[in-house]
Amino acid sequence: MELLARGATDFAEIPVKAAARLASAIRNPKPAARRVSEGLEAISEVAWNFANPAPELPLNVEIGTHRRFIWMRSELATFKRIKDALGGTVNDVVLAAVSGGLRNWLQARGVKTEGLELRALVPVSIRAEGEHGQLGNRIAAMRGPLPVYVEDPVRRLDVVREAMGELKQSKQALGAEVIARFNDFAPPTLLAQASRINFSTRLFNLIVTNVPGPQMPLYVLGRELEDVFPVAFLPENHALAIAIMSYNGGINFGLLADYDSMEDVGYLSRCIEDSLAELLEAAKEAEPERPKFGEPAEAPTS
Repeated sequence: MELLARGATDFAEIPVKAAARLASAIRNPKPAARRVSEGLEAISEVAWNFANPAPELPLNVEIGTHRRFIWMRSELATFKRIKDALGGTVNDVVLAAVSGGLRNWLQARGVKTEGLELRALVPVSIRAEGEHGQLGNRIAAMRGPLPVYVEDPVRRLDVVREAMGELKQSKQALGAEVIARFNDFAPPTLLAQASRINFSTRLFNLIVTNVPGPQMPLYVLGRELEDVFPVAFLPENHALAIAIMSYNGGINFGLLADYDSMEDVGYLSRCIEDSLAELLEAAKEAEPERPKFGEPAEAPTS
């Protein structure tokens, strides 16, 4: 009864919300017109993505009810060292390492990777500046690139960095936010269809979610939490999901896979580790040579 009453109240408030937005648009016509234009552009971008599905791969097959779970550990300092030496963000390095691991895994399965780019569903926060600290989630689903066609690890990171930079300037997140705001006005059936379009499993090959965690030790009843291994979920016809979370100087991967179609998920985790090691080696080579202990630093040349 409480839920019914709350729903009736929300429904009754719809005309009030609509009138308030209409009054605001009349008072400020230019900003309102700009928001409408940006919203239409954002929705068209979401629709364009829906018309261009992700490539078909062994990752996208019918799955069962049983799961495999593999975890791997690393250090956050490793990712920061790579991004400081080669450019990009920690998340760019994560996507580049996952791309390299998937490239080797696909080749081991006999899949040709020439010209092949996977799409990852990358959840991002769309919470406004004034909404930080509020309860609940405001998440938009963006499609990020996994360039498995690139052999060189440094070049692969460059491709990811450039593509993610363009993605952040795109209207994908705004389109998802516009769809989320339909619940103020749209009938439930229309809202459901719009949400399915934005989260259609045709649009991505796997979930890759990277969550920054606290960089200090946490305790429960005097016991220190030593590690965090995140677990994502498998959408329909998706055999793999990768979740990453940093905590107290570490960064851990959790690979959730379908039991029947991903019996080699352990091999994939080793491929990701090898890909990260390649990036770290390239970062070491790109770093300026440091003077050995006791040796004077090289004097600057004019």
